[in-house]
Amino acid sequence: MKPLICLFFLLPTVFLSAADLVVDGKPVSEIIVREEALPQVRFAARELQEHLRKMSGAQVPIVHAPSGREGVYPVYVGEQEATRRLGVSLEKLPMEGYRIVAGDRALVLAGKDFSFGALPPGFKSTDDVPRLTGEWQKLTGRKWSLPYNGLYNPRNLSPELGFSHYDPTGTLFAVYDFLEQLGVRWYYPDTATGTVIPEQRTIAIETQEREASPVFPVRYMRYTFPASDLEGFLWWKRQKLGMAKIFWHAHGTPFVSRVTPQTPNPNPEFFAVVNGETPFGKIKAAHGGGTRRTPAPRLAAPLRDEMIDFADEFFKRYPMVDNASAAPADGFVSIDDRDAAAGWDRKERGDRGRFSDYIWNFVNEVAQGVAKKHPDKFITGLAYGYGRAVPLDIDRFSPNLGVVYCQTRSTEMIDPARREEIRKERNDWIAKMGNGEFYIWEYYLSHEPRRQLPGVPAIFTRIMQEDAQDLRGKSKGEYVECSYGRDQMQNPGLNHYPYLVQARLYWDPDLDLPAFLDEYCRKFYGPAAEEMKAFFTHAEKVWMQPGGRKASDENFFLKEADIQRFFEILEAAKTKAGEGLYGKRVAIVANECEPMRGIYGAKEAYEKGVAAAKAGDGEAAARHLETAVRLAHDPAALLEAQVALGEVYRDQRGDNAAAIAIFGEAAKGGGNKVAVPWRRLARKARYAALDLLLKEKRYDEASQLLDQIEPDREKGLWKFRLLKAYGDIARAQGDIAAAQERYAAAMEVKNVPEGEIRKLRKELDQ
Repeated sequence: MKPLICLFFLLPTVFLSAADLVVDGKPVSEIIVREEALPQVRFAARELQEHLRKMSGAQVPIVHAPSGREGVYPVYVGEQEATRRLGVSLEKLPMEGYRIVAGDRALVLAGKDFSFGALPPGFKSTDDVPRLTGEWQKLTGRKWSLPYNGLYNPRNLSPELGFSHYDPTGTLFAVYDFLEQLGVRWYYPDTATGTVIPEQRTIAIETQEREASPVFPVRYMRYTFPASDLEGFLWWKRQKLGMAKIFWHAHGTPFVSRVTPQTPNPNPEFFAVVNGETPFGKIKAAHGGGTRRTPAPRLAAPLRDEMIDFADEFFKRYPMVDNASAAPADGFVSIDDRDAAAGWDRKERGDRGRFSDYIWNFVNEVAQGVAKKHPDKFITGLAYGYGRAVPLDIDRFSPNLGVVYCQTRSTEMIDPARREEIRKERNDWIAKMGNGEFYIWEYYLSHEPRRQLPGVPAIFTRIMQEDAQDLRGKSKGEYVECSYGRDQMQNPGLNHYPYLVQARLYWDPDLDLPAFLDEYCRKFYGPAAEEMKAFFTHAEKVWMQPGGRKASDENFFLKEADIQRFFEILEAAKTKAGEGLYGKRVAIVANECEPMRGIYGAKEAYEKGVAAAKAGDGEAAARHLETAVRLAHDPAALLEAQVALGEVYRDQRGDNAAAIAIFGEAAKGGGNKVAVPWRRLARKARYAALDLLLKEKRYDEASQLLDQIEPDREKGLWKFRLLKAYGDIARAQGDIAAAQERYAAAMEVKNVPEGEIRKLRKELDQ
């Protein structure tokens, strides 16, 4: 199949001259949309009507058939019989492509639209999951989970508008293109603050015949849910983001058998056994709310055959979807001991390729099995984690295998050499494929709390453009995991501009970036345009500097002088912008940048505190670390300072009460807001608090702290310490039998330093 391309050009004109929609604030046109048109087409008519009203004050009527009144100019929204009679055909357009045809007889705004409907049918709320799962299991005769991850989440449906993120909306894009020609812009995801609408009492249109279609058919940037964020959904569509098809981009193996550490495993042959246990990783919950723990799969014949059966049933029930996933879940960092012994653990290939052959041999065999019954469908895997590098054992993939390549432009591609390595690796993947089903999974997560970059603008538009140009004709699109807000885009002041650029690159990889920035700053910030242009230019220059991306890194890329320059520019912009709307827009950016001021204050105080502690000056160490705790804006830096402060309170000041309090606070900060190394630090804090509580015989508080720990999450030394603590409490409270049981279990835990075992035995002997 030839790649879809974006076309913006004038075709041979059908009509002859310009026309008016509004004259001196009075409508001289009517908007015609079929009464039975899809919801997104009817909404397109309302969007056109509302924006024309805001521009001119005229309420152009919406009708379902031409009135035929003399002097009333017809504007057709969506394909209909009248547009076909005018010779405006959509037949050769790809999904979400559109045409704009304007002349003296009519204006036609029409594109390729489709409604997938609820998948599965009847899926209107997450409350429907138990019922639908039961129906699915009854239909298939298997205990499979409901297959909707990556397909259709009811929270992606806007109840106000009646259509979903996933539904193709070519006609709506035609309307937005036309309104952009009239000068309308949607820069920020809040209509009142972020929309630029020029005032025009008379609205005239020029003769044109324009056709456009996306270069990348899959253009999904996930930062919110439309069910709870109508403004975010509107902004998303106004940037022409969308899906030309439903694409299952994520994980697959967890759907054939869902077990947890607390439930019996009905299919043990599907799961890995490592050191006598099945390790559990994690996967993001498809219907929202945190993560689920899922067992590590064993990628062998039993699971392969189950996945083939699953895909067979899936395609029978969902013929409108052309792919299913066979990718393992997140947290896939260990393989079955039997498979490791057979040579599948290729440690010599490093973290990117260690399991590549193991994973992709499995995915390829699933694809081969599915092809026998569904040759027109394809199976996808994720080039991700230990399976990101190209497998070496497979010369050519099954023709129906698709690849979703996971990458991070914002950090990986800053170094030119690394950028070229990624491009080569992608090309190597594509060379093994025979179907063009290559996609990108991207991460625009610079403002997630765990990234330690509070308030720092992440601007890398040149890398975005270079990558879009390189992927043109190679990739069919991408899923971008953005910094996520439950009710709105996270950090919209800092993130809306790079998201704007990315959305446009999906349609035009050759976008004139300097001209786009210039227009954006001029239209959005008015008198502060030059200052804000300097702000974004400085931001991109700073972001492209080499160095670590965490404030705790010794070679941190962001320098104190860079931060000072950011705020100098913003202060000048505030002065120029004044108190009105322009000032409000500048203030949104400035307020979100504010946490950046604390990065070096917290970093400097932490470093002074650690140095003082090493020198034995507990008073100075506590003073500096207390300052670091107060100034820290991001969870990881805060956690680091809290643990160091707790150790000073305990070891150098002998203040166990203060140490218990600060360790307790640190223990609360180790969830998904911080990366894995800092979660280990939070665990360390929890056990430090526990040790002190036991030392002070505060057994009730120690028990409460233990009850907050999930025993099945603890491994090695941490599990040993957990069981020992339970034993210590039981012994202190006189329950010797319970204590002995806990101690015996502790000594059976694997991967515990021998010194800890000897120490416990010595305590028991005494």
